[in-house]
Amino acid sequence: MSSDFSFWKQGVGDPEEIFDRLAEGDASGLTPSDDVMRFREELLGLWPEMKDVLEPSDFDLEESPEDALKYVLLTLSVRQLDYLPQVIELAKKHGLCGFSGVAGEPMR
Repeated sequence: MSSDFSFWKQGVGDPEEIFDRLAEGDASGLTPSDDVMRFREELLGLWPEMKDVLEPSDFDLEESPEDALKYVLLTLSVRQLDYLPQVIELAKKHGLCGFSGVAGEPMR
């Protein structure tokens, strides 16, 4: 069992719509931001194993490198959910918006 969470800086639409589009691989409507890249890098610095549950993946970035500046989508396993409070604080530190697919609500 896993839970999906997404983070971005700024985008067009309400958070649930943005989340749904990201779940389908559609990052249109999101504004690129260095804050997203810094969040991604710090996240992987703290938990390198998150590389396996993070999108866009390295493969995805080969086709659309600008997506690294647009969003981070995490599919966390039950044991990785322990990281979530720290992940949310890290996202706040970088001024990102977020959405929990499990709770069906924005994370601020």
